[in-house]
Amino acid sequence: MNILMIGPSSASKGGIATVISNFETHFDSSEHNVTYLATWQEGTFLKRLQTTVRSFFQLRKIIRQNKIDIVHIHMAQQGSFYRKSLLLLLSKSSCRVVLHMHASQFDTFYQHSHPLAQKYIRWTLRQPDQVVVLSEEWAAFYEKITDVPVTVIENAVDMPAESSYNAASQHIIAFGRIGERKGSYDILKIAEQVRNAFPNVQFDLYGDGEVDKVADEIKQRNLTNVQLGGWIDAKAKEKILQDAVLHILPSYHEGLPMAILETMSHGIPNISTYVGGIPQAIEPNQNGMLIEAGNTEQLATAITTMLSDQVMRTQFSKAARSTIENRFAMAPYLKKWEQLYSKLNHK
Repeated sequence: MNILMIGPSSASKGGIATVISNFETHFDSSEHNVTYLATWQEGTFLKRLQTTVRSFFQLRKIIRQNKIDIVHIHMAQQGSFYRKSLLLLLSKSSCRVVLHMHASQFDTFYQHSHPLAQKYIRWTLRQPDQVVVLSEEWAAFYEKITDVPVTVIENAVDMPAESSYNAASQHIIAFGRIGERKGSYDILKIAEQVRNAFPNVQFDLYGDGEVDKVADEIKQRNLTNVQLGGWIDAKAKEKILQDAVLHILPSYHEGLPMAILETMSHGIPNISTYVGGIPQAIEPNQNGMLIEAGNTEQLATAITTMLSDQVMRTQFSKAARSTIENRFAMAPYLKKWEQLYSKLNHK
């Protein structure tokens, strides 16, 4: 069976690109052959536009020449939705379509859209043969606006052979786009309180986004224990993961963040929030801690509690790796996709 996977270039930034990169690296099936079509890549506006336009012209040609059976489309909200909705319609007439929803704020995007746009969103979500989401929470949302079957396939990561967790590290890290949605400003609000209790602990925020705005606030607050590390490549990330005591992601909206799964696979305990699919990965007081989004008092308490108890951190570290190995490892994840492709092909 021939699959065409549509989404951003695997060399791009962000969680969807990481998912596609994992497919490129690890998907090896005797029954299914996957071809990749990039609709977006890093670069200038002109480069991004050229990639998008080129994908529209290449789509039908690839479907015809490669005898594609199933088109697997990765979709988010806003511009991603509208771009991919057109590709979905172009694909639908020739083969089956799987719509893989990664959007962290699709509910907000839908609710804030014009009534005509909402109608178009509902109509679009009735066109694929299958909708795949990242958590039961998201499944409940999409089932309200489409009658297409909705399946949960949670994200997965490649499991390191051994834990490299350093329980004595002085670095608290945060991976992902820097900005309000990820709770970056909440970290700044509690940084001084943490510094007073743990003078040697450093917050390291890695990612792109509202970097200049966050940098200005760090300067205004004189937060000597917070630094911005920019967007990092895989090699640099591996080194950072070997010297991190906690990973924090106090997000307001999420799907199922790859950053949480990646850090847990390395044995790094996480502090995050009860949004999206995060509670399916982090079990409070078992392998990490969860707080209410926007509650900086809870965030500060969770951090100081974890930093004060090395035995707890070590226990959470082992449990975090166990969670990934049992529920979010790459092999069973890809097996689920093989089974879904086969099921669709036999409908």
